[in-house]
Amino acid sequence: MSSASGLVISGLGMVSNLGFDVVTTSAAQRAGLIGRHPLTGYTSFDQGELEAPVPGAPIKGFSEGFIQSGAWVRLASTALEDLVRYGRLPGSEDSRFWAGTGVAWVLPEVSFERFLWPEPEVPSLLSKYCAELLADLSGLPLRMIPNGFITSGAAGAAIAMSHIQELFRESRLERVLLLGADSWLDHLSMSQLIQQGRLKTAERPVGLCPGEAAAGVLVEKAWPAQQREARAEARILAAVRGPAPEPLEVDDEDAPPRSRSHLAPGWGRNLATAVKTALGAAGLREPFRGELLLDLNGEEWKARVWGHAQQLLHEHVDFSASRAVFPAVSFGDIGAASGVAALCLATRSFTRGYASSNRALICSISDNGETGALVAEGFPHPRPRMPW
Repeated sequence: MSSASGLVISGLGMVSNLGFDVVTTSAAQRAGLIGRHPLTGYTSFDQGELEAPVPGAPIKGFSEGFIQSGAWVRLASTALEDLVRYGRLPGSEDSRFWAGTGVAWVLPEVSFERFLWPEPEVPSLLSKYCAELLADLSGLPLRMIPNGFITSGAAGAAIAMSHIQELFRESRLERVLLLGADSWLDHLSMSQLIQQGRLKTAERPVGLCPGEAAAGVLVEKAWPAQQREARAEARILAAVRGPAPEPLEVDDEDAPPRSRSHLAPGWGRNLATAVKTALGAAGLREPFRGELLLDLNGEEWKARVWGHAQQLLHEHVDFSASRAVFPAVSFGDIGAASGVAALCLATRSFTRGYASSNRALICSISDNGETGALVAEGFPHPRPRMPW
């Protein structure tokens, strides 16, 4: 996806444990705020106290009682409301605007092991309990683009953006609402994390902190955005999906089980390939220098993936001149929402003038080994008077 595609970011929205809108959330993350709370019903062993609470990053007073698709819709509808407000989008009465607008939605991998959904029925269930419900709640004539549900987890934003670019070439669509939503805090998801030993606890310092969030960006062709005097604050230079990962599960029943750490070298090579391809597609001839947003979450396997990728990228990324940003420090692991959230954070850093440069590289690694890279560039803006 090259810069010639002329795609701009003309709207942002977000809800997280740090705020109910993208401006507050981005400012809180920039300030280094961290939102953690003990999760009710989950404890771990502690040598001093014998029993210690498991920390999480819930949105207190917001998502209790909502699970799976209910949580995704509640999160996404709040982010969408913020996006409509932030981007100054018209109401449902503007039929021309919404006729040229589609929706893409990044969600976690909807596996039977995590959610107990019958896999053949997943597309129809997502259409009924996510797409239709979001349209009803928002009061907007939303319509999903073809293959608009991207159930790839953290790497879904780059995958979706690549798909969106292809769609713009083939149709008259003018803009796409790209949403990402996820929550680790339902009982089935937490049980899976506990069973796999992935949680950060008092007795296990290496692990993830489960969180929940939703984020949205309006991706628009440059010409229609200019015609309607949209609030364009960044543009997409490239988005690339990594090569197909070597899967965790194998068909051979006699083969020994494989862990994510075992597959990290191969997944790291895939991520490096995605980054190099994205930088080339963006037309960047010099090594990348700028904001480097990584979805590292405290788990050893994900750090290994990035470590292997980093060794292959020294000629393509100037790490000494780039500023690494780790959103999970503030939000916890927000899964499928992380890539879209990173794009929101990068765009706000451009707009507020605190980015280290006018370019951002977003690197994503999904739990199933999918990888993706996305390059964005901010438009020149005057320096703000306030520091956040």
